[in-house]
Amino acid sequence: MYLNSKPHKMKQTLTSISLLLFLIFYVVSCTAPKFTFEHGGLSEIDFNQGKWILNRPITFGIDDDQYEYVLKEWKSLIGDSLYSLYDLRQNSLISEKIKFELDDKDLENIGLGTDCDYIITTKIEILNEELSALSPPRTTIDGATTIRSNEATVHVQIYDLKDKNLISSQKAIGSIGEVARNDVKNGISMALTSKGIAINGIDEIINYYKKNKKSRHD
Repeated sequence: MYLNSKPHKMKQTLTSISLLLFLIFYVVSCTAPKFTFEHGGLSEIDFNQGKWILNRPITFGIDDDQYEYVLKEWKSLIGDSLYSLYDLRQNSLISEKIKFELDDKDLENIGLGTDCDYIITTKIEILNEELSALSPPRTTIDGATTIRSNEATVHVQIYDLKDKNLISSQKAIGSIGEVARNDVKNGISMALTSKGIAINGIDEIINYYKKNKKSRHD
């Protein structure tokens, strides 16, 4: 009698995959970043009123490719009242590059050139990049303890263009650390890169504003 071996082979394949996944989770430790926050100015802001500008992030130690992501996340909070620099430059007089820290004159010129009410500026800085996304086990010598970490900061400032002042400031400082000692056997470790920590920091800050957003009835 002819027996179909396909179900048996499929069962073997699924068993092998399950074993592989078990081994991966056994040797890989995933670490989430820890954040500390600094808050300044208003925490409750009415994002339903006025026209908003999102400046390009000022970046240090990271490539400048975060703008589209940041724009999408802020639009989920502000909606169609948020304008990118590209949109504004089609019909308004606005500088190609805008600083993170803005003084009265900067705010006056931006307000006059765009007829917008608020501007959001962002600064992203990589402080440390010692862990790769997938790091191999490490050994230490003579009982020494070593620490490696990825660290990044995200700083957001919101300015009122009509009153020409800073109304809110939020800073997220994120890090992932790994400690190795010769009496502990470290497996493969998986960690967010500093760029990933920065993106998480952006999410944390926007979620903070979402949580504290003023409604139209407040």
